[in-house]
Amino acid sequence: MSNGPNIIKIRARDLKNTIEGLETERQNRIVIERDVLPIIFIPGIMGSRLKNTGGKVVWDPDDKWFMFKTYGVRKATAEFKKSMLIGEGEFNPDHLQVLDDDAIQTKRIADPGGIDKTRKERGWGGVSWSTYGDILKVLQKRLWDETVSLFYEFPVHAFGYNWTASNDLAGKKLVEEIDRIIKLYKDKGRHCEKVLLVTHSMGGLVARSAYMLHGAKDKIMGIIHGVQPSNGSPAAYWRMKAGFERPHSIPETTLMHWFKNPVKTLKFKKDSAVNSVVGTATSWTLGTDGEEVTALLGNMPGGLELLPNKQYRNNDGSTQWLELIDDQGIRKALPKSDPYREIYEQDDVYYRLVNPEWLDPGKKEQAIQSGLKKPTSSWNLYLGYLNQAESFHERLTDTELHPETYQFYSSGIASSDRVVFDIVDDNIWETFKRKAGILKDEILEYIESSIKGAPVAAILGMTLSNTVTGPLKAVTLIKDAGKVVSKLTILDMNYFINKGGYRDRVDQSDKPAKGSGLRMVTLQLPDGAGDGTVPESSGMALKLNSDKKRTFCIADKREFEAKAIEKNSRLKPKNTPDFDEGYFDRGHEPIYKTKTAQFITYTCIENICRKEIKNLLGK
Repeated sequence: MSNGPNIIKIRARDLKNTIEGLETERQNRIVIERDVLPIIFIPGIMGSRLKNTGGKVVWDPDDKWFMFKTYGVRKATAEFKKSMLIGEGEFNPDHLQVLDDDAIQTKRIADPGGIDKTRKERGWGGVSWSTYGDILKVLQKRLWDETVSLFYEFPVHAFGYNWTASNDLAGKKLVEEIDRIIKLYKDKGRHCEKVLLVTHSMGGLVARSAYMLHGAKDKIMGIIHGVQPSNGSPAAYWRMKAGFERPHSIPETTLMHWFKNPVKTLKFKKDSAVNSVVGTATSWTLGTDGEEVTALLGNMPGGLELLPNKQYRNNDGSTQWLELIDDQGIRKALPKSDPYREIYEQDDVYYRLVNPEWLDPGKKEQAIQSGLKKPTSSWNLYLGYLNQAESFHERLTDTELHPETYQFYSSGIASSDRVVFDIVDDNIWETFKRKAGILKDEILEYIESSIKGAPVAAILGMTLSNTVTGPLKAVTLIKDAGKVVSKLTILDMNYFINKGGYRDRVDQSDKPAKGSGLRMVTLQLPDGAGDGTVPESSGMALKLNSDKKRTFCIADKREFEAKAIEKNSRLKPKNTPDFDEGYFDRGHEPIYKTKTAQFITYTCIENICRKEIKNLLGK
């Protein structure tokens, strides 16, 4: 008879059952084994690091210098960007692969304490560390609820993917990764049957694709979606027309240079240097204007799947998210029923999604589809990618969601929940007159105060003089006031271009008109509540039928009475915020850096696990 203890290993989930194998003649030692429940984080578009088939790095948002020297210099034309991210000719989903095997990223993700040495093996190197490092570390080091930690161990994985390709394909690859991870732990003798998914933005579409379309239903215990464009976002349309938003700044260069490409004009005034750098990475890469963005997203199946689908509703509940105006001031709204036919497939109206001439920068038209003897036009290729997007949208409904799904969205930041075109003045002189009229009272007040001997302060950020006094200075003051108006006119144009501007001359049939058209239309700035990219309506669109709250709103409660919201009621969140977060923190890209999003995530995970434990124990 052995004198050692009788060791009995049981799973925590079996504690409700009779323990077999106990011996009366010696000490019994019961070892409770936890199940392994991997958490897989799925990033959004542009959140995975990429290389091409030759091993060359093409996308590394953690390396700011690489991004700048690759995409921010003057040589980074639309043609160059397309060759980097799309390749030559027809889109090839195998052109890009996840970059997770380089020494630089291994150093970035290293654990300073040397305790966690498996981050690379768990895919952390394949996603943007600067964007997602915080949430990965928080989940990995979380001291979980006592009951939950008794039943489960939570290794944190990250799933990088080629975000230029269809989310349908990414969902299929995610299922393969889920199977690989589960097998990894089973091969180590551990109990591992399911995973948890945490998503950001477009990553939500990937997760839903895996669950609904590719057979992962029995492998997922729950899903937490963060700022997901569930039914798409008009921001995708808006940016393909106008480019990505840029910081507001004035370059020290010629006006022609500025109009040609404001972001790539590298020499900026000192007072705008910070704003010139912060927030430009996206515009450097995906495009500072509609031509550059179209060359990429128009050839990128994944990007086209971010467009509003047939189920999309704006923040006011309307399916008609595109508003137009004719020369008589009469407004109409689209789509009537089908955005693909009425908007995306149109090629000869000013509100078309794509200008066909922008799809093939360099005019190569050398795209050859396999099995075809003659070249296929870039427009036909685009229609093919669009059909893929429509098919994906049709299959990815919200009728078969995972029963343990949670979602949170962010609000209070101007977002494109709709797209509005309006008629504008089409020349500098008209803009000048408009500005002069608006500022008339301010200019007169300024001159009057100066004549009386009052110190002259800055007007709208422009210091004209320190101590201009006396009635004899009136002429000088009027001249200075004129300079103010002139500068503000340029600022207006600067603002229009930097924020993403699109103007077009159109004829009576709404076709773009070369030379002098009947009217000039312009794209208006976003004005709806959201996170700057995803509007409220799409971020909260999943219909989560449950007796418990599963949808959460992040907003700054103090902003409700702010003057910005008083001036534009559409910025006010539709629902009372569940969590309070500062303005600059609750934007789309950095949302998982916030304590709020992190709290929502691990709290939802614990709720999912506690429910599962109750089911296992029959309580």
